[in-house]
Amino acid sequence: MVSRTPVTLAADCDTRELDFEALASATYGLAAQQSQLGRKVANALEVIEKALDKYGLESVALSFNGGKDCTALMHLVRAALYKHTALHNLTTEPLVSFCVLYKKTFPEIDTFVQKSICRYRLAMIEKSGPMRQGLQQFKDDCPGIQAIFVGTRRDDPYGDKLDFFSPTDADWPQFMRVNPVLDWTFDDIWGFIQGVGVPYCCLYDQGYTSLGDVDSTVRNPALCKDGVYQPAWSLANGTLERSGRSSSNISRSSANSK
Repeated sequence: MVSRTPVTLAADCDTRELDFEALASATYGLAAQQSQLGRKVANALEVIEKALDKYGLESVALSFNGGKDCTALMHLVRAALYKHTALHNLTTEPLVSFCVLYKKTFPEIDTFVQKSICRYRLAMIEKSGPMRQGLQQFKDDCPGIQAIFVGTRRDDPYGDKLDFFSPTDADWPQFMRVNPVLDWTFDDIWGFIQGVGVPYCCLYDQGYTSLGDVDSTVRNPALCKDGVYQPAWSLANGTLERSGRSSSNISRSSANSK
């Protein structure tokens, strides 16, 4: 059963839109730093800029479900969009975003997604799953979309088989998957989120490190110290990121929160 109501723009949201100029300045400022994270941010922005130049604003979308990786990606895309629109003297338009829902979600994720729609000026489209069916519905409704920004990393399931630009498989709805944070690690994601002040779902402060549906996700045991769960970013061993997830529920679907 789908647990979240499809929306477009949350006109009545009480969360203020972010200052995109300041957002872009901080993000590109980090990219200019001669550090490992700075270089990864710079590379991610370059991938996004290439996609915008190739496909245009009207033909790209963001896969977003409230997980930490796509949250970091959303911030990166908004930064690149600000630069792109300023360079070409364009107006700032809502960013088409979508999510395929096929499991019961956490209410905290639902709330965070709604706030993100307002903060980042998203035009959100939600479809029921499974993933292939939801993608086809999105394709049917938005035939002009050619490329989708996805927050997949190489250490995700099936992520090691991808490139920065990877088309969907031949038997799937046809999109170009753009993977700007493909080479990022768990620590990179949190370094970026904390480094530029990206808003994130509150569940990550409560011992969760990888978010899926309610029935297959628990707090990460590796973060429990003396009966108290530490925040996700304090996880010392990034390979334990999915220790709170049921392995049978982690699929190749980009609809899975992380």
